[in-house]
Amino acid sequence: MPVIQFSRVSKKYLLGSERPRSFQEVFVQRRLRGERQAFWALRDASFSIEAGERVALIGANGSGKSTILTLTSRVIDPTGGSVTTRGRIAGLLELGTGFHPDLTGRENIFLNGSFLGLSRRDIQRQLDAIIDFADVGPFIDVQVRNYSSGMVVRLGFAVTTLMQPDILLIDEVLAVGDQNFQRKCMDRLAELQSVGVTLVFVSHSMEQVQRLCQRAIWLDHGVVQTDGDAEEVAGAYLDEQVSAQRPHFAPQFGIASHQRWGSFQAEITQVEMINRDGVCPSYFKTGDFFRLRMHYLAHQRVEQPTFGMAFYRRDGTHVNGPNSVRAGCAIPYIEGEGFIDYIVEQLPLNQGEYELTAAIYSYDSTVPYDHQHRLHHLEVRAPGFWAEEGVVHLPGVWQHTPQSPASNLMPRE
Repeated sequence: MPVIQFSRVSKKYLLGSERPRSFQEVFVQRRLRGERQAFWALRDASFSIEAGERVALIGANGSGKSTILTLTSRVIDPTGGSVTTRGRIAGLLELGTGFHPDLTGRENIFLNGSFLGLSRRDIQRQLDAIIDFADVGPFIDVQVRNYSSGMVVRLGFAVTTLMQPDILLIDEVLAVGDQNFQRKCMDRLAELQSVGVTLVFVSHSMEQVQRLCQRAIWLDHGVVQTDGDAEEVAGAYLDEQVSAQRPHFAPQFGIASHQRWGSFQAEITQVEMINRDGVCPSYFKTGDFFRLRMHYLAHQRVEQPTFGMAFYRRDGTHVNGPNSVRAGCAIPYIEGEGFIDYIVEQLPLNQGEYELTAAIYSYDSTVPYDHQHRLHHLEVRAPGFWAEEGVVHLPGVWQHTPQSPASNLMPRE
């Protein structure tokens, strides 16, 4: 049974006019009230979200993403259709939502906990962990009105996530704060996902969407455009954004498809998988040296590109997704032809069939230049007769310590 169910939901707002400047304008506006322009923030939206799913809402500003979150949290009611939810809902829908500016941080923790239906004893048990996560130091006993925006969002995130909701709604707040805090937030969200918390996430960062969510719903002018795999939907959305805003280059090598998208200002012309001898074998063995080489052609100068790849098992399991920026490989620009290598000294994949993604993105991974989704085949075989179970090989060592025979003897009477 879904924990969130939208059934043909619509939401209409009436756009107001300027504030009246005289009594005469008050009476005029009252007579014209029925003529105010209607704005449909959401139109006939239907979808369901199961317990434990990680769903991103993407789309341009004004597309209806935040409206879905506020409808889910019951802050507003729909104009038409029905919204059904099950479980305790917590949300970071706006910076400082739920905080009283005249109360201290500590007092606001108890206030927000009560909003979530928790007892004072339950909140007290989590208090130290919340204060530690928020990292506001002695400011925990200072009025929130004196907090910086970063302190507010840290405290809000700590309260909301450490109170163990069933459904967590997040609206762009992770854009606030430094990279260390964002990484800390991502780790915390991963913990929540591991215990079955349902996440509905709004972000303009497609990298966060693809990394954090398994599913994405693309909204356009209040209408559900696409609902499906997060990586594919985010890629299609970025492709449309790029096509609308930038000159589009037709790929010279291969064709664009549902598995390949981008602006193609820079494109991947060849992908090679090379062993230690410099040869491209038909298969690799677990533990082999592995070099993936991406040849590219930049049709124009591209500043600070990100090269990325991803390993998928044939059944769709996402094994890993490294990229050059996260690894600290700074590339000032690319222009013309070149190649980049990703090197693994000992391939940890166990026997199986794998599909690899190769991609070139902008520095912040928001603009795809060429995304080749699971287009490259890799076969891995066991190094010996017996194939190890599972996806990856951990180079562990077995050690046995026998118990002394004397210790097994029963004492004689």
